[in-house]
Amino acid sequence: MHTTLHSTSRFGILASLTLALAAASGATAGVYTTTYTLTTPYTLTTPSATQVVVDWSTNATSGLINETNLTNWTIRLVDGATDIYTDNVITGGSVQSIGGVSRTISSVMFNFNLDTLTVGEFDNMLTGSALSAATGTAFNIYSYFNGNPPPYSPLGMWSNGDESTRQLPGFSSVVTTPAPGVLAIAGLAGLAGRRRRG
Repeated sequence: MHTTLHSTSRFGILASLTLALAAASGATAGVYTTTYTLTTPYTLTTPSATQVVVDWSTNATSGLINETNLTNWTIRLVDGATDIYTDNVITGGSVQSIGGVSRTISSVMFNFNLDTLTVGEFDNMLTGSALSAATGTAFNIYSYFNGNPPPYSPLGMWSNGDESTRQLPGFSSVVTTPAPGVLAIAGLAGLAGRRRRG
């Protein structure tokens, strides 16, 4: 059965989608997810972490992004679809404590090139040994591409300032994508375009 939309309905749908896209681009155009797939699992979590997922947002639209440009920044240790550990580094532009240990903007580091969509180095606690004072488990998670010798590493982590927990799994791949909401709205726009031509 062939369904034809009336021109006024088509206009209404397109107008709504245009407004939704405009709102989404203003609200979420600077939201990204960078996923590091570990070369070897981090075995001191249960289950073992196989990925480090970095969710971050910025109001900047180009250039080099660092920690001062971030509006939100979360780092998750993940095994498949299971989140094992989450560190909310920056929320609403403010650096958050980790396990009760305070952090400032000078305690963390983040780099990303929006012009080339290239990841840089990051560290959620530059003085990882300070996490020995944390309440509960608190991971120092970091990536230093030119990191020799250890503890600097393409990707490493340790918990609560305890050297026996440090592992340097590195990563076999890294992918950065826009936020799912942006992709979903773009998909709706494509669907409207197909209906219009139908």
